[in-house]
Amino acid sequence: MSSRMTAKKRVSDTNLSKVPNQSGVYILYRGSKSKYVGSAGAGRLQDRIKQQVENKRSVTSFQYRPTTSEREARSLEAQYRDRLNPEQKKI
Repeated sequence: MSSRMTAKKRVSDTNLSKVPNQSGVYILYRGSKSKYVGSAGAGRLQDRIKQQVENKRSVTSFQYRPTTSEREARSLEAQYRDRLNPEQKKI
C-alpha cells in the first residue's frame, strides 16, 4: 500500500487504465494547478477518476493514492483539500 500520492500522470486511456480498482483519494489538475480533490470507496478509484475526467474536460493530469478503506480515503480527501485549496467549483 502506497503512503504517498503517485507521480502526476497525464490524462490518457493508458494511464487511466493503470489506476487500481480499490479505495483511494485523487487530485485532478489543469496545468500545474490542482482543481479537484476527490475520494472513492468500495473498489471504485479507477471508475471515479475516469468519470471526473470525462465531466471536467479541462483536466490535464491526475495523481492518486490507494487506500485500504473508504474511511481512510475520505479522511485523506479532507486533508488534501485543506492543504491544496483547489478551485473545485470552477472546472
